[in-house]
Parts: sequence; C-alpha cells; structure tokens
Amino acid sequence: MIFHNYTFRWDCIDDWKKKGHSRMKSNFEYNYDDSYVQSANDLFFKNYCNREDSLIFITECYDSMIEAYVASRIGRYDDAHIKSEIKSQFSDCSCIEAKEITVEEYKRALELSQYYNNRRAIKKLNIDYSGSRLFDPCPYDWKEQILDLEPITREEAAVLSEKILGSKSLNEELDRIYSDKNRKEYFGHPVHYFVSAGDWGAAMDICELLAQALWSNGRLCSKRMATFTDFRKGAYRDDRYREHLSVSEGSIVVMELCCNSGNGRYASDFHEFTKVTGEILEEMKKDTLFIFVEIMGKSIKNADALGSIVSKADIIQLTEGSGTYKRAERYLTDLAKRSDIGLDDRQELLDYLPKQETFTVSDIFKAYNNWYGSGLKNHIYKAYRKENLCKIEVTKYEDKPYEDLRSLIGLENVKRVIDQIIAAGKVKCMRERMGLKIDSTSLNMLFAGSPGTAKTTVARLLAQILKEEDIIKSGKLVECGRQDLVGKYVGWTAKIIEDKFREAEGGVLFIDEAYSLVDDSNSYGAEAINTITQLIENYRDRVIVIFAGYPDKMKTFLEQNEGLRSRIAFHLNFKDYTTDELMDILELHVSKREYTLDKNAYPVITRILDSAEAEQNYGNGRYVRNLLEQAIIRQSERLLEEGNSKELTPEEMCLLKAEDFAAVTLGVTNPNEVKLGFAV
Repeated sequence: MIFHNYTFRWDCIDDWKKKGHSRMKSNFEYNYDDSYVQSANDLFFKNYCNREDSLIFITECYDSMIEAYVASRIGRYDDAHIKSEIKSQFSDCSCIEAKEITVEEYKRALELSQYYNNRRAIKKLNIDYSGSRLFDPCPYDWKEQILDLEPITREEAAVLSEKILGSKSLNEELDRIYSDKNRKEYFGHPVHYFVSAGDWGAAMDICELLAQALWSNGRLCSKRMATFTDFRKGAYRDDRYREHLSVSEGSIVVMELCCNSGNGRYASDFHEFTKVTGEILEEMKKDTLFIFVEIMGKSIKNADALGSIVSKADIIQLTEGSGTYKRAERYLTDLAKRSDIGLDDRQELLDYLPKQETFTVSDIFKAYNNWYGSGLKNHIYKAYRKENLCKIEVTKYEDKPYEDLRSLIGLENVKRVIDQIIAAGKVKCMRERMGLKIDSTSLNMLFAGSPGTAKTTVARLLAQILKEEDIIKSGKLVECGRQDLVGKYVGWTAKIIEDKFREAEGGVLFIDEAYSLVDDSNSYGAEAINTITQLIENYRDRVIVIFAGYPDKMKTFLEQNEGLRSRIAFHLNFKDYTTDELMDILELHVSKREYTLDKNAYPVITRILDSAEAEQNYGNGRYVRNLLEQAIIRQSERLLEEGNSKELTPEEMCLLKAEDFAAVTLGVTNPNEVKLGFAV
C-alpha cells in the first residue's frame, strides 16, 4: 500500500472572515458536521470495497480545514481521481497540499480520529500490526522515512556518484537504470540489490542514490523507505517480522544482513533467518524493492546461508568505491558540512584522514566518525576537551545451559538421551535446508526418579538448550502440578489444561508429580489425563510435555490412558545418587557457598550419606543441600562460642568441621541427638 495525506481548505473562508463573521458558526461547520463526515467515510469505504483502489478516510474536519488520509493499492494510485472523489463530497473545498506519508503516520492518524469507523479501515487494510511492548520489545530495529526524491539526469547521477566515490559496479547499474532500452514507467522490480560497504553511512549513500535514479526513471511507486537493522537471535520467529515487512510492501526495504555469534551448538539462527527472509522476498519481490546490506568484515560470517536469499530473486551486488586524496577530501568535507556540529576548521577535519594515496569509503567514514567524536568535546561540550577516555573492564556473563547440564553430577544416561535429542534437531534443520522431507517428531518425555534427583533442574536446562538449538521457538518452561490442572467443578478441568498448553506454546510444559492425577475420588483426575492426552496430539509441533514423578507410581499413571504411553518418545530414568556422587554434590555446594571441609569431616559425612542411602525416598540431592544447611547452622553456634575466647580468622569462619556434621542425623537412634528437619 502507498499512503498519502491530503489537506483541503474551504474556498469561502477568506470572504467569511472579511465579512466579520469569524466568531459565528460558518456554513462550513453547518454543512460538514460529524454526521456528514461519518456518512462520507462510509461512502468512501464502500467505494474502496467495490473498486479496491484507494481508501479515503477523513480524520479531521475543523474550522475551514479537512484532513484526509488515503491508502492506495500498488499501481492504483491516481492523484487526480482521489482529489475528485474527495471534492465530490466537499464541493466547496480545494486541495492545498498532498504528500506521501509512512504507514506509521497513516495508522496513527486513523487511530486518533474521532470518527467511529476508523478501526474498520485499519483492519481492512491489514495494518493492525503490533509494535514493541514494554516487556516484549521487537528483536530488531525498524523505522520508516519518506525520501526527498527529485528527478535527476544521468549526468547529475554521475556527479553524485563521483561525490560518494561510486564504484564501477554502482556506475554500471546507473547505466542500466538510465538505459534507453527501458520503459520509463513502473511495472515491478526486475532486480534487487546487495550492497557491500564498510560503514552503514556509506551503504545508505549508495541506497539513496539508487532510489534517486530509479525514481527519476519511473521505476518506483513510492518514496517510502523501511530499514531493518540490528537483528537479534530468533527475530525471524517473531510474528512482527512478517507484519512489518507486509506493511512495507510497495516501498524500498533496506535490510542489514548480520550473522552474529551465539547461534547454538548445531542449528544456525542466521540460516533460519535467511531462509525465512528468502521466502518473504520471493512473495514480495515484484512490488517491493529489497536492498540487502553487508557491513564488510562485520556482518556476515556464514556466507553459505545467503543462498536462501540470492536464489529467490535476481540480485545485483554493489560495492563501495575508492578514490584519490582529492576525492576523499571532498567527500569528507561534504559529510562534515551535513553534520549538526558544523565545519569551523577544515584542516582539523582533514587531519583525520590517514596518510595514504588511495582511500576507500570506509576510510572516509572512519575519519568522519573520529572527527565527529572529537568535535563533540571540542565544539559542543567544551568542558570535556581535555578529558581522555578511560578503559573499563566489563565482566561478561554467558548463558551456557548445555555446559551447565554437562557439569551436573551423575545422570550420564540422561545426558546421553539429551545429546540424541539435540542431534535429531540438528539433522532435521539440515534436511529442511536441503529441501528434503521432514516429519514432525514427538519430543515428549517422562522423567522417572526419586525426590532430589534433579528432574526439575534438568527440565529447566533442557528448555533453554532446545531453544538455543532452535528446536523450540522459546525457552519458556511452564511448571505445574495437580493443583494447577484439576478444576473444582464440571467442565473446568479441560479449559484449565488447555490454557496451560497455550501458555507453554513454543516451549515446554513440565507436569511434576503427574501420578497425583490418578485417583479414585471422582475429582476429575481421569478427565485431566484424557484431556492432556488429546492436547499432546493437538499441540504436537508446538509444545513438548515432560511428565515427572516416582518410578513405580509413574507406571500406574501411564496405564490410565492407552494412548498416553505411545505419545511419550523418551523415558529418562533418574537413578538415586551413590555415596560418592552425593559427596561430590556436597563439595560442589560447599565450594559455591565459599566454605571448606575439614579433612576429619569426610568420614563423618560418609557415614551419614551411607545411612541416608538405606532409607526410602530420602531426598538425594535435596537431602545433601539440607545436610549442608544444618551443618552451617551448627557451625554458627560453634563459632559464637569460640568467638568469646579468641579472635576468629576468615579461614576459621569458612571451615566446616566434623562436629558440625556429627550433630546431624537422619534417624532418631539417640533421642539426645539433634534431628534433621526433613527426616523420614
């Protein structure tokens, strides 16, 4: 769509004011009241539905002015017809201004309009897209502008190309654009562009010159330019990406192709981004001009992925140029004059050019950026003139869920299965890129294990890993139990469970103690299991379900519905920890809390852990954590007693002794011993 704003003025306003009636209600206000404007908008909407050309909407009608906003289908914009149609309803008014606007300006004007059918128009045009939200910002930057394009000749285009150090590839394309073999009117875009430059400013200079040349030859239907930059991980999955591209139809779309790091161990986010972008390019290439930008040496580190784009349209690559010192001097001077600082000392500016004979555009923009940065201190914020930059060391924190999983004590069989899941996701992505058939694979799982065997911890890490590998759309993990799934009244349970599936869409639904849904009390547990079984199938490609619970009770759970077992692809057994593994877990917790263990404490701890293993459902890792917390409490009592007679050192404050653990016991063999709070 192409968007315009028309301003009409009442023809009689000057005569009305001359007669001294400025304080009285005019014929304009009598004739064009709210009811009349509503009727006019209804007529305009009806005409658009019949003809599918231009939708006119009057947003304001005040004093002697009428504001009309017009959305025209590509190739159907007719300025004379639009003016005539508006004048047919406002016969004593004339157009005083018409200008192209962005879709954001058009949408905002309609949203703020006082007339009731504004939302109907927005929905009809499919521009009811969403933008950044407070807690959900767009994973890329998107903005629009209307370019100031005026017709220029081939000779004038050559001068502008010379000014920005135009390369051979750019000048050859200008020759093609101005060729007498072309018809000087718009039928669509035969080619698109791939601009390789060392700086974003240099790339935009090339883009704007291309737009100027194409407009001069009737090759553009709009002056609107939409830029997409700073794509973050997973941007291609965001619904807003397609929405913003859709509303950019008919304009120039400038898109920075940037392959960043952190794309997962196997699946490449950049591969997926280029695949989706290539599909959109194929759909929109006739009426939307795509200009892809590569910042050389920074943007693209995975050139293979570009095949998903360049195979979908005819694309011409344009590179930045180079030139002599004199040409570089002119270009740099022009950039400085266009800046908001102003050019006071030309020699100071030229001193930023390196000492060499040939200059690339990147060299010039680097010099300009250095001059601009110093100019802020030397000319704008003079209090900083003598201040030098100081180096700041930044601590970097990396999100590495796979490494965290591998570092967990024990669970070797669980880790092997997760590696299989990741490998399956990798192969699926590779087959998809090769155009081979892919089947929807169920990744639903059952975690069976005693309390404290890290089932929940693994589920949380697994959700992050699967997102990192692009196997699921989000790393969201929705945790729930019986109390979150079973309703109090008839008909509530199914709706509650479906709401949970919707909440987990694109991620993982973790149902802890799933066996608790099995009951004989007629409290809708069976309904919950049947509903879950059905929704697993309905959300097969959108939600991964993980059931967790005690091994023996989970067997009973699976028997409740014949289809449930077949829908669970992976059964992971979380074995009880051995004494050695429990000791490793304890040492890990001790280290994280910045404590140390006295060597005499080890035999005492080993005896406690051996006794714990003999108990049923003793808590595993959870038991170890509580054991340490009880020991720290006992150590605190001991340190207070010792602190009365001497000054304590930091080493003594961090040391856990055998006696701190000796007072902690699992059972109640000796009634005088302190009982552990979680004893069975």
